[in-house]
Amino acid sequence: MRIAVIDDETFYIQDVYSKIENFKQSFHDIDIEVDIFTQGKEFLDSFEEHPYDLIYLDIELNDINGVHLAHMIHEKKASTMIIFMTSHMSYIHQSYVVNAFQYLTKPLKDPLFTYELKRAIKHYQYMQKAFVFPTSQGRIIFNLSEIIYLETAYKNYKIHTTRGVYYGSLKAVNSIRKALLDYTFVKIQRSFIVNMEHIVKVDNILLYMSDESMLMVSKKRYKEFKRRFYQFLADKK
Repeated sequence: MRIAVIDDETFYIQDVYSKIENFKQSFHDIDIEVDIFTQGKEFLDSFEEHPYDLIYLDIELNDINGVHLAHMIHEKKASTMIIFMTSHMSYIHQSYVVNAFQYLTKPLKDPLFTYELKRAIKHYQYMQKAFVFPTSQGRIIFNLSEIIYLETAYKNYKIHTTRGVYYGSLKAVNSIRKALLDYTFVKIQRSFIVNMEHIVKVDNILLYMSDESMLMVSKKRYKEFKRRFYQFLADKK
């Protein structure tokens, strides 16, 4: 699991880094790598080459607004978890705009920090759950975090992923379609199932996805979609 810490204050950079390193001493379920950055633009250069799974992000960076940076992060990798850090409670509403994983106020309290780190790791492990899809290019394994949405038509399916678009026989994935609904997926039309992790923006019945697709929620599914999506957001807080 790759973690980045972005803050222009040396004290908080060292504070978060040491908290994570101390946590690693007693946690061995997964490997954790930590990189630190004092500038948002410096971070973006690294993120382009090696995306991160979890980011501790100061909202008030000197060179770039933290909320704007969060938007840029999710445009490149929607599944990246962002934990905002700030000294000002007035910024808390902005964290909801970009679907942040959590919001922590400075100074950071050890019990809460550890709790949220464990929760983020649990979510990361959950999103590593994988399914095998029989496609026209052979059998391909996709993690949940890689699947953006699945659409069906007649006897075929099309799966939109972070690796591209793949096709196959609908009969071969009927059981997978049902299984996905037990995770972060919701049906928005009879033929569309979307991964809520990849929803960048919701505008009434329109969904803007991380691959720049724009999908529409049917009237029949809208009430259930709202319930599932609000619950999804609440579970991340």
